[in-house]
Amino acid sequence: MLGLLLAVLTHYDVLIQAGHQGRPDCWREPQSLCHNTGAGTPPGEIVWNPIVANEAARVLRAHGVRVLRLPAYVHGTYHVRVAVYVHFDGNVVPCSSGASVAYPRYSTASKNIADAWKRLYGKYWPYRFKHDDFTPTERAYYAYHHVIATDGQFLIEGGEMTCPAQYAWLKRHLRWEGALLAYFLGERIGVRVPFPAPP
Repeated sequence: MLGLLLAVLTHYDVLIQAGHQGRPDCWREPQSLCHNTGAGTPPGEIVWNPIVANEAARVLRAHGVRVLRLPAYVHGTYHVRVAVYVHFDGNVVPCSSGASVAYPRYSTASKNIADAWKRLYGKYWPYRFKHDDFTPTERAYYAYHHVIATDGQFLIEGGEMTCPAQYAWLKRHLRWEGALLAYFLGERIGVRVPFPAPP
């Protein structure tokens, strides 16, 4: 009975995680993760990730989608249709990075959904994309092992915060990116969400 109750409590249409949100939280997370607050260009990835994630969650919930919105800390097992992990990048060499996607390599559904996001975002993102899974952290993202996503799970790096041109574009488009993500996720699960006009 308890197992059935937990299964019901942990089943959602969409899981949206804002990477780095809530850190440092070393009383819960392992030392290898808890001090990682993300790209540091002020106000920092730790502030920007929740803006995008919250807007995506708000729009989806307004259209009846069951959304689980998580901070950086992920524990237990979650059963969802789609999961997305929101991030931005930073680099010691400014403007040497860009947007990217990552996904668990064992999942064809995850590759397909990541490719579809890259195609959609790429219509509007005016800067470079890095190749998929371009860092070891992306390739082995810790949240993958906590989520069973029937229609796929993927990580997005929205762009490089340490590149002045990318930073300026991203700053103007944060909530729009969240609304675009909501539109995209709605399409994946068969819920009609209005397409947001770019600002």
